Amino acid sequence: MAKKITVGQIVVSDGMIGVYRVVALSGDKADIEKFDIAKQKSLGDPIRTVAVNKLTQYQEDPSQAAARIVRDVIAEEN
Repeated sequence: MAKKITVGQIVVSDGMIGVYRVVALSGDKADIEKFDIAKQKSLGDPIRTVAVNKLTQYQEDPSQAAARIVRDVIAEEN
């Protein structure tokens, strides 16, 4: 069974390129907005409504996560 999609969750959508954050749920529909993983913030793109069954939880590759964390620490030190 797939994990339940919740508001605030980072997801990918079948047929769409990119990573999104769920901003609202209504029945079998979800409102999503484009999300920048590296900066951990919304890109300000318009919200799109998609079917919840088209969404899956975003899984960041561990090596990508490690590289992002190192970049963040270096940026904070400078």
